Parts: sequence; structure tokens; C-alpha cells
Amino acid sequence: MAGPTPNPSLARLRFLGTLMLGAYLLINALLLALKPVTGGWPVWSVTALAVPPMVLGMVYLVMPLARRVAACGHEVRS
Repeated sequence: MAGPTPNPSLARLRFLGTLMLGAYLLINALLLALKPVTGGWPVWSVTALAVPPMVLGMVYLVMPLARRVAACGHEVRS
């Protein structure tokens, strides 16, 4: 007997929601951590300092988590 048919629209919405929440939390955590060092810096320089860890966090933390959340409830067959 076959399992439930995966709903691609629901999976995309879960993926999108997880990415948005993860990016929001990650960038705010980075900016909060950098604030003592970058107190009077111009916005462009704070952004330049925050982008590398933000990209690493998105690639290695947030996106893999979002993929797992989007696929939750669906059996993976090889």
C-alpha cells in the first residue's frame, strides 16, 4: 500500500517559512554579537562584516534544516 502523496506546495511553504525564520534569527543574532565592536561604524561596514558568517550560517545551518523540515513526513526512497 502506498503512503500519502506528498504535497509539493505545502513542502515549499514549509521550506520558505523555515528559511525566512532562520535568516531572521541568524542575522539578528549576528548583528547583536557584532554591536559591541561596531558601535559607531557606518551601515555598509557592519554589513560587510556580517555577510560572511551570515552566508556560512545559511549554507550550513539554515538551508539543511529547512530541507529537512520541508521533507518531514515524507518517506525518502532511493
